Amino acid sequence: MIKIDQKYQALLLEAVEELMYKVSLELANLKGEPLTKIRKDLTRKQEEIETLQRLIYLSKD
Repeated sequence: MIKIDQKYQALLLEAVEELMYKVSLELANLKGEPLTKIRKDLTRKQEEIETLQRLIYLSKD
């Protein structure tokens, strides 16, 4: 488990959420197209960001 100073948690969560939004928009532009390397990489990145969000959220406790 990661340990994040409380004063940075909200800012870090906001930054990660913005990154998730950006990746989601990029994936939306590729919707309906073949599963290319770029699309696979973005999907993997999105999954990793979701994991990071959970870790940051859990570190709030």
